[in-house]
Amino acid sequence: MKSIYKIPLYSLVILFTIGCKSTPTPNWYLSPQNNNPEYIIAVGEGRSLDQAKKSALSNINSALWTEVNSSFSMSDSHRSINNKSHTNAYVNNAVNTKTANIALSGVEYTNIAEGELSFYAQAKIKKSNIVNQISSDLNQINQKSITQFEKLNHQDPIQWWLANKDNSHFTDLIPARLAILNSLSPSLNIDLSAVDRLTTQCSIIKSNFLIYIKSSSKDEKMAQMLAEKLSVEGIKTTTLNGSKITHKLILKSDLRQSIMTDAYITTKITTLELKNRNNDVIGSSEVISTGNSLTSYKISNEGAERHFSSLIDERGVWSSLGLK
Repeated sequence: MKSIYKIPLYSLVILFTIGCKSTPTPNWYLSPQNNNPEYIIAVGEGRSLDQAKKSALSNINSALWTEVNSSFSMSDSHRSINNKSHTNAYVNNAVNTKTANIALSGVEYTNIAEGELSFYAQAKIKKSNIVNQISSDLNQINQKSITQFEKLNHQDPIQWWLANKDNSHFTDLIPARLAILNSLSPSLNIDLSAVDRLTTQCSIIKSNFLIYIKSSSKDEKMAQMLAEKLSVEGIKTTTLNGSKITHKLILKSDLRQSIMTDAYITTKITTLELKNRNNDVIGSSEVISTGNSLTSYKISNEGAERHFSSLIDERGVWSSLGLK
């Protein structure tokens, strides 16, 4: 015997209506607060709560840069540092977006909502928090430059220069942060003189380098190759010893030759040693190069020298000298 259960039609309509009902998008998301004098406020949406928060945080950054751009598009950022001028030009959105996304601390999530398909989040951060954070960042950058500058008293100039010649890890962080400070606190002055001094000192030290390359006549070709590679780096070299040299690069090679199945084989084991004015070794390495020829040792020797050059290119000239 079959039992038949009947559900009233109006009940099905109610169930269907409840199942299809969507949570309305919150008003604070549809009409976000703008132009708040104390806060940067932004909203975000995502398939998860985490995505919605990340979206809101990203939009805080965008809202911040909208304020920055509107405050000095097509103008200069100018600050006085120790009676000197520190100017950074910005044209429209000239601040590189790769450096513009700054990890902000002190963000509050003031509203959270869950819709049928999306999550919503509202985030805000005090402008004064941003000013304090950015000021701290810039002061730390300046202090790190001071620390690097002080190391010059204890390091060989080449080693110091190699560690500081590419100080973009400092300078790349500065323009975006200065732009923010100019927008949020135009009267605030930050001392970045150590960063400028570090850059200037790197150029001065590099211009003073003169490396004496010492080699035997049989290694003259390889010595010339090294001189050319150092010249590409902007480093002056000489084959004459003198009072103006700052470093000495000694090149010695051990030549090994053999014949194998009618081929002339040349192997050069070359030792490179870089010394400072006090004759202290600051870098050394060994390069093993080979060459072969079906006709003569002269050709296989030339092949070994070309191989030496390609190995230096592959490793980099400074790494080949035992530095970096």
